Amino acid sequence: MRIVRFLARAGVSSRRTAAKLLKQGLIRVGGKTVNDPWVEVDPECDRVTFRGKEVKLPKEWTYLMLNKPKGVITTCSDKFRRPTALDLIDLDEQGLVPVGRLDEDSEGLLFIMNDGKLVHKLAHPSFEVEKEYKVILPRTPGKEIKNLVRGIDVGKDHLKAESVRFGEEKTVYITLKEGKNREVRRMLGSLGYRVLGLIRVRIGNLKLGNLPPGKWRRLTEQEVNELKRLCYGSY
Repeated sequence: MRIVRFLARAGVSSRRTAAKLLKQGLIRVGGKTVNDPWVEVDPECDRVTFRGKEVKLPKEWTYLMLNKPKGVITTCSDKFRRPTALDLIDLDEQGLVPVGRLDEDSEGLLFIMNDGKLVHKLAHPSFEVEKEYKVILPRTPGKEIKNLVRGIDVGKDHLKAESVRFGEEKTVYITLKEGKNREVRRMLGSLGYRVLGLIRVRIGNLKLGNLPPGKWRRLTEQEVNELKRLCYGSY
């Protein structure tokens, strides 16, 4: 197994990021620093370490749903010691990573798992997994919000919503497939709206439901299978 695939399946990072970690000299195999992403490793025999900590493939996959609160960042660790999504997970299981991004000021549904292959499928824009956001605005949204479905140019980016629907009073629901950096806030800002609250309520077919902020639960077998069908087709 190639080292980048091993690191991805172990939940250390995506394959692309794994290649960067190798170039930075942060990966060792059998006590020797490895820089080549094409190096083959045997998960049963080779001892692989990342920043001095041994990395192993999980014996079983773990799939979690977290309701990320505001003020928590979506990373495994933070050099500024800000609270991270993994700080909220009281499990000692190998290779858990958050799936995709959710801004520090945003909240809502976040998957955390150690199935590296599924992490890649869910997070990469090319697989176009739908993500729906509940947006709270300072005033009742107007019909111009519907223009987001046709797409608008913001800076150098063309930003486009998959769908838009109006909620109660000052609330609008926006569904994205691509998910560029701070896309919802940037789109609405270009229309003159300030976002008061941004909550991700759905990824694919799975909804946040009534899970309280800061709490997590394991996905059911049926929910995991739904995600795999979404990413792999028939399952």
